[in-house]
Amino acid sequence: MIDSKEFLRALFGDKATDDADKLLREAKQDVVAMAYEDCKKLTSDYAKTFFLATLAMQEQQAKATWAIYAWCRRVDEIVDGPTADPDPKKQEAELEEWMSRLQRMYDTQQLQGLDAYDIAFSDMLDQYPGSEIEPYRDMIRGMQMDIDDDVRYQTWEDLYLYCYRVAATVGLMTLPIMGTAPGVTIEESKEPAIALGIALQLTNILRDVGEDARDRARIYLPLEDLEKFGVTQEYIFDMCKNGGEVTENYKNLMKFEIARAREYYKQAEGGIALLSSGAQLPVAVAGELYKEILEELENNDYDNFSKRAFVSKQKKLAAIPGLWFRTVTGGWKSVAQDSKSMSTEKDKISTT
Repeated sequence: MIDSKEFLRALFGDKATDDADKLLREAKQDVVAMAYEDCKKLTSDYAKTFFLATLAMQEQQAKATWAIYAWCRRVDEIVDGPTADPDPKKQEAELEEWMSRLQRMYDTQQLQGLDAYDIAFSDMLDQYPGSEIEPYRDMIRGMQMDIDDDVRYQTWEDLYLYCYRVAATVGLMTLPIMGTAPGVTIEESKEPAIALGIALQLTNILRDVGEDARDRARIYLPLEDLEKFGVTQEYIFDMCKNGGEVTENYKNLMKFEIARAREYYKQAEGGIALLSSGAQLPVAVAGELYKEILEELENNDYDNFSKRAFVSKQKKLAAIPGLWFRTVTGGWKSVAQDSKSMSTEKDKISTT
């Protein structure tokens, strides 16, 4: 097979060999730049709140984060995407292939045979060599937990593992990109990053109770919590199908779960000061904007069957100046970090 320099000589003459490395490097840069643009568009199209947070990042951080989002999005679509194969066995096979594909990119970081999203992801790995593979593997394992439509989790510990795999792992993926404050190690920053992922995913679950039950026959809320508050699975499915009044029992269940989510947001806020100065604002924005979804759920009188809790663009933009001021004045250092609960949750992960 003719190598790249011989090919350039055939096209442009002997002088081309002198500039071959430069030409190839520039060509690769163009391909990579276009790949990142594809990831940016995918993120802005499907994760508007998350995308807004990335705009507060430094350019290279944002590009790397878009590449990670695109990778995660594509894994999710194997199971829940509009073109997902309905056969669970084929979904399992695709996820296994995705696991192998991931390993190949980590082993070689070669661009041959990869699509645009893979090219950006591979370049991200090259730019941030400290990126660990295990969070990405755990993400795929989380998608495997979603293969069955009638998803149920008996306990909070069961749901926690799912939330860790599909969301908290994103915090671990992005830590090498975000960086840490002087004197702080990546290891010290992991627990707040995990807490934020748990909070974000639990918020998504609470927002989408009706949608998940109606469209996928899934109930993510721990069954032990439903029993504790006197809410049945039949009630949830009936509300999705026929509507009706949100009962006090269900409202109390939502209040309980919202309080749990807010506790994880609190733990996550305690770790913002551990991040590099350039990473603190985007992480604070992501946490605050998702946390406001819980307020909207309360404003909807806990009706997540006929209403969707969302934060308006105006409200999102209004939240940013205060977060910016708190960041530039070092205000996150004053947030007390509650490590008691986080130590317990870390023990859970170490046993899985």
